[in-house]
Amino acid sequence: MAWIEGKLETTVTIDASHEEVLAFFKDPNKFRDAFGQMESGEELEEGVWKWTLKEKAEKGIKFQGIYKVKYTTTDNGTSWETLEGNVNSTGSTLIKDLGNGKTELEYKETLKTDLPIPRLMAKVFQPIVGREVTKGITEFLNNATEILEK
Repeated sequence: MAWIEGKLETTVTIDASHEEVLAFFKDPNKFRDAFGQMESGEELEEGVWKWTLKEKAEKGIKFQGIYKVKYTTTDNGTSWETLEGNVNSTGSTLIKDLGNGKTELEYKETLKTDLPIPRLMAKVFQPIVGREVTKGITEFLNNATEILEK
């Protein structure tokens, strides 16, 4: 097994109120609609969620992410870290009111997947899978922004 990593650090301006953006990122239940690869999600206890991703099969490798994440909220954002599973996600949001119905979102996430490949193959797969992981994070953030701007 080999861990493959993708990462996204970006700042976006969202055409939605500070309160709406803050409420979205403080409530993981709202993430379901933004997760394009989500099969299911359930809250196990306050602030701890179990996410199950849709199974993917490419180039002879099958993978289904199943992981537990703890979310911690602050006055101006959220941070999270994986407690267990074959996906490891850590990250944070920092949300700033820009006034006039606009909000700045600083988003940081590092996501690693434990693929069923030999470690020696990880160097070959890292660039390809790393791009796909980053693409998935970007898709989530784009979907979240679209939901908030409706």
